Amino acid sequence: MELRTPRQPPSGCITTPQRRSPPCTPTKPLWLQRCEDACVQCQYPCSFALDQSSKREDRLALASFGAAFFVAVFDGHRGAEVAALAAQAAPQCWRQRRHAAPEALVEVLRKCQDMARQERLQGGSTAVLMATDGQQLCCCSVGDSRAVARVAAAPSGTLRLTREHSCRVPEEVERIAAAGGCISFGRVGGVLPMTRGLGNFDLEAAGFACIPDVMTLPLMEVSFVVVASDGLWDVISDEECCALVSRGCTADGLVREARQRGSSDDVAVVVTHFPPLSAAGA
Repeated sequence: MELRTPRQPPSGCITTPQRRSPPCTPTKPLWLQRCEDACVQCQYPCSFALDQSSKREDRLALASFGAAFFVAVFDGHRGAEVAALAAQAAPQCWRQRRHAAPEALVEVLRKCQDMARQERLQGGSTAVLMATDGQQLCCCSVGDSRAVARVAAAPSGTLRLTREHSCRVPEEVERIAAAGGCISFGRVGGVLPMTRGLGNFDLEAAGFACIPDVMTLPLMEVSFVVVASDGLWDVISDEECCALVSRGCTADGLVREARQRGSSDDVAVVVTHFPPLSAAGA
């Protein structure tokens, strides 16, 4: 940028004072402000981090209304269009119901899918939606992003709330074969290793589908939940992640750990703690 000294008026010339332009300072992205506001409003301690690589395809969103809290993580592929639309639309769709019921989150995904189709967006995205109403916790997912919970009653104290939808999973290979789809070279239509998600309308004939898996459990059984894209899970196991969070690691800390372990992908992470109601309201 070239800097120039303002020209001085000739001697004896009367000049009209000019209004100074406001200082050129960077403004905070709207998605970031919304997420920070949701964290402040949320009655559950939470943290989030989005550390993008050159791909810049991950997105996340948060929304909070009293005891109701909503988290969404999207990992775009073949472009960021679908993930960007979903991150903007999903919280707005959820606000209309504010429920943690499975049908509410499935409806949110369906609306995101319909909007992406109507706008003829290219590419696609994984999706993990998590919501609670203060009584139960529900997780709805498509793709290979993941949600993991610390649940004392589960083996090793760790419970995965999502299922991987990829060509590495035999059940997914069988589903696509039964639907008359095509997997070649370990990819749907020879293109994509993921078998479910948002978008990718050009691969629907090959078997790609937006068919979510849903899991619910009583909130009182959950200590915390980590929702993240595969930039985290490719280098940190479920058990390692829960151990780190149990020792006080935040979303930023998990991103740093992933980078130290060699992750070069986008990393989107949300960590939400669910202490007993008496502690949460203290």
